[in-house]
Amino acid sequence: MVLMIVSGRSGSGKSVALRALEDMGFYCVDNLPVVLLPDLARTLADRQISAAVSIDVRNMPESPEIFE
Repeated sequence: MVLMIVSGRSGSGKSVALRALEDMGFYCVDNLPVVLLPDLARTLADRQISAAVSIDVRNMPESPEIFE
């Protein structure tokens, strides 16, 4: 499983990057709330699916523990 996180500000090209990754066979989710990322990762790991997720930097948590 590969989980690629694409982050940036509004208008930075996150959706364009996701479209390119989708063309490469990735399952893509645009603007996923950060709190849902751990659950998505577990679901994808169980199914051996490669995915890309875009996250707006304004939606990032105050602390980075969610990424541990």
